[in-house]
Parts: sequence; C-alpha cells; structure tokens
Amino acid sequence: MQIKQTSNSRKGFFISFEGGEGVGKSTQIDLLKKDLINKQFNVVSTREPGGTKEAEKLRKFLVTGDKKAWDPCSETLIFNAIRREHINKIILPAIEDGAVVLCDRFIDSTIVYQGLVGNVSEKDLLDLHRKYCYDLYPDITFFLDLSPQKGLNRALKRQNTIEDRFENLGINYHQKILNGFYNLQKRNPNRIIRINAEKSKEVISSEISSFTKRLLNIND
Repeated sequence: MQIKQTSNSRKGFFISFEGGEGVGKSTQIDLLKKDLINKQFNVVSTREPGGTKEAEKLRKFLVTGDKKAWDPCSETLIFNAIRREHINKIILPAIEDGAVVLCDRFIDSTIVYQGLVGNVSEKDLLDLHRKYCYDLYPDITFFLDLSPQKGLNRALKRQNTIEDRFENLGINYHQKILNGFYNLQKRNPNRIIRINAEKSKEVISSEISSFTKRLLNIND
C-alpha cells in the first residue's frame, strides 16, 4: 500500500540536513538533538544511506571503494531501495509516535548527486520517490553551505576516512554539487533553508535552533 504523507496527517516533524562533504551535518544534528531533548522532545536521529540494519550494511558499498564502482543510475536505484526501508522502519514510525526526526541527507541529496550532477532524469527520480518512497519530504531542510575545498579538507580530518568514495571525485565535481544545492534551494525556498557553514559551529547551531523553534512553536 502506498501512502502519501502530508503535514496535516503527521504527529511529529521531519527535519533533514543537506550539503556537500564535510560541511558539519553530523555536528549540527547532534547539537540540535541535545537542544530538543532538553526541551522535552522525543528525538530520533538517523542518516542516509543507512538508518536500518540492512541499509547500514549497504552503506559501505556506496561510500567506500572505487569512485567508479557504481554509475549514477545504479546509485539511484540502490538509494531508493534503502530509502523505502528507512521510511517504513524508522522515519514514519517515529513521526507517527510524535518524534522529531533529524536525518543526515534525504531525497535532496539524490536529486543533486545523481540527478543534477549525475544526469539521471529528475523526472525519473521524482517518479521513483513518488511510487516507492511515499512522496515524503521533510518539513524543513537545512542546507549547510560551505566551499568545496574547505569541506573536503574537513572530511580528510575525520576519524572515519574510509568513507571517501565521493570525496575522491575531485574538486570540480564537488563544486557542481554545491551549485546543485544552490539550484534546488532556489526552487524550494520555503522548505530548504540555506545556512552559512563558514561560521562557527555555535553560531550555526543558534541559527538552526531559531528556525526549528519557529517550526515547532517553541517559546523560550
């Protein structure tokens, strides 16, 4: 059965974090999660590719190894299979339980990486999302905007340097990724909020918290 979820039918909220490599998504998710838990919210943090036990096993084949291991079409099909399970097993149950779901990447990454940069038809991407992933979109998406060179430099300093398949695609590729997110944000200005990730993590966290408070009707 295919169910299109709308904001009117949800009990919880769905927030995604997007951007290129090394922009600080994980850090900001952790900071927002702590802030919301302190405000007595039930919070579920998750990621793509991943989220479920099965998807985490597939993750390593997508984000490690030879940069030419998969072409964009193959990546698209795998990401949609992972996303469907992720939605069914993690995201929708959490939303129905009234939780705030914080997700590191979602459909926007597929549109940018495999679509706008990988040249997979956006119509095909959106058709797959509608048919198999319930046409589910976040209530709000934070796009962390950072220069590709700075992002890649940060990524190289991470402890988990094995997950470097996309990082190894070169600076020109990552500039195209950033331009793709600019393009997508301009088309969805009400949902996708651009955050200047050149700032300190504390300032970035404060901006994200401010937007989130308005979304959740939080009064300090």
